[in-house]
Amino acid sequence: MKLFEKYPVLHNLRVIGWTMFVLIVLASLHRYYFSSFNNFNTFRFSFVNLLAGTDMYILHPAQHEDLFKYSPTFAVFMAPFSMLPVVVGYTLWNLLNGMLLFLGVKGLKLDDKRKAVILFFVFIELLTSIQNSQSNGLMTGLILLAFNAFENKKPVLAALFICLGFYVKLFALAAALLFFFYDKKFRFIIAMAVWGVLLAVLPVVFSGYGSLLLQYKSWFHLLAIDPSHDLNFSVMTFMQRVFHVTLPDLYYLVPGALLLMLPLIHRKQYEQFSFRLLLLASILIWVVIFNHKAESPTFVIAVTGVALWWSIVKNTPWTIFLAVFVFVITGLTASDLCPPAWRSAFFWPYAIKVLPCIVAWIYFTYLLVSRRYREQLLPDGQTAAA
Repeated sequence: MKLFEKYPVLHNLRVIGWTMFVLIVLASLHRYYFSSFNNFNTFRFSFVNLLAGTDMYILHPAQHEDLFKYSPTFAVFMAPFSMLPVVVGYTLWNLLNGMLLFLGVKGLKLDDKRKAVILFFVFIELLTSIQNSQSNGLMTGLILLAFNAFENKKPVLAALFICLGFYVKLFALAAALLFFFYDKKFRFIIAMAVWGVLLAVLPVVFSGYGSLLLQYKSWFHLLAIDPSHDLNFSVMTFMQRVFHVTLPDLYYLVPGALLLMLPLIHRKQYEQFSFRLLLLASILIWVVIFNHKAESPTFVIAVTGVALWWSIVKNTPWTIFLAVFVFVITGLTASDLCPPAWRSAFFWPYAIKVLPCIVAWIYFTYLLVSRRYREQLLPDGQTAAA
């Protein structure tokens, strides 16, 4: 008997959603009372600094010496979390990140079993991001919601989700590549321009024009000089630490971007949902592995891409190996299940966390370009994990 047939509760999205809700609350309270949450402090004080007209992009003691590196618009997004008691704002922030990802998965045009597979696959990485009060669950959810809006023929809504993501983390703009698959392209482009401008000037309500221009100037300066984090995991870092190859980022980004777009040559495949879903998976991985600032919590985005593929493919030795490779090496090595000595001696110094996602992205690109992705697909209603 298949696993989901034996235990129907495993693919009951209402149960999964409430379980995620409770676990996120418990994880947030544990972190708040027994550990630190510097990222959230940095986020919530950004709005305070915006209101005060002080430079958000310099060190502030109240932020425990962590630099704020997001857009002025993101500081406005943090307004409601800044005004609440810290424990409430912190918990709600984590819930927003976790539950937006849940809603993004829930809205996919897949059956509940496949959605359950995706949520189970990504939860450990999501929890890692939430425990660090990061915005990566939010980013994943916004990209998924943009894809769902495209699928539901709502290009203006898709543009809003992409622009919201862009003002959280710039790489969300890569999701705009999806617009090639859908009608109403001109409407989408206009909507992107309108939403982009409106969100860019939104902070002026709280800061005034002069102060906002100075904030943007300081932000652009920070982006230009900000070095990579010591614990970043990307193609560039992997090549440098394992093969001692040091090249400018453009040597990776340009070929990577061309390979990402290469499947678009198969215009006749655009009508296939599985083709569109697999390109979405490729985008989710690409924005992480080609990001020279990708930290461990960022990988919930890439792992979601792998989970999308895993939810629709047959069980073969190769697909099982690749899914387990990603789940264990990318996911579990960052958790308490991995001995700290292994992590500090091998997995972190050689940026091994990114390797399974690099392999997965290359493989997905091959499937899309060669049009062999359909050979792996399960019949509707089945899942590889079932």
